[in-house]
Amino acid sequence: MAKREKKPAPIDRPKDIGAALFLELMMQMLAFFILLTSMAVIVEEKRLAALGSLAGTFSPLPKGANLSQGKGPAMPSRDIVDGSKAPKRTAKALTDVAKDLGIHGMYAIALDQDSVRVRFPEHISFAPGHVDLLPSSMKLMDKLAVIFTRPEVIEVRIEGHTDDTPVRGSIYTSNWELSAARAMSVFHALSERGVANGRMVVAGMGDKHPIPNHPELSRRVEIILKFRPVTEHSEQSKKMSLSPPHRAAVSEPKMGF
Repeated sequence: MAKREKKPAPIDRPKDIGAALFLELMMQMLAFFILLTSMAVIVEEKRLAALGSLAGTFSPLPKGANLSQGKGPAMPSRDIVDGSKAPKRTAKALTDVAKDLGIHGMYAIALDQDSVRVRFPEHISFAPGHVDLLPSSMKLMDKLAVIFTRPEVIEVRIEGHTDDTPVRGSIYTSNWELSAARAMSVFHALSERGVANGRMVVAGMGDKHPIPNHPELSRRVEIILKFRPVTEHSEQSKKMSLSPPHRAAVSEPKMGF
């Protein structure tokens, strides 16, 4: 016959009943907060806002200035806190770049709260039928790279476009290849200036996306910037913060056990 296992000795009753009840209560509260943490959703805007708040509070510089603009260790900058304003702010910065360099024909426009389109015609960056960037466009690439490396930019989509004129006297047999090669030239120029390769996407669009009534703009390069999305949760939290809080009804505690 198999031997019966011995029953474990009974646990002694705790001498301090209050301490035992307190320990059990703390364990239940710990389990409750672990459950809340597992169900929590991290909102990017709140995280950035917290970083910006800490940078402004503990920064020795006036008004929480960002040391990354000069020499010294970098700190979170307040200009990345409000994600909803990043596209308009970036579009204005790109427009100012074109004005400073005296470039005519380039423009930038915010498509929505998550993206910006930059468009510049062929004559700004390429000679007709060629894929190498003009020397005069190098200063433009320098300025673009500075803006494209900002932390709020999460994707840089580079598109090459052509018109429907057949390719002649070139190593490229079609407009598809020509547009893709031009987009790759811009890719390499930005990559050499510090824009992360994993952030960029390259596409050759050929002649399939012309601009009506403006054939001269069909030969162009377009860059679409994608920004950190502004979640609806953050907008709803702002609205909820304006409404007065509602107190939950709590019943009177019962005496005894």
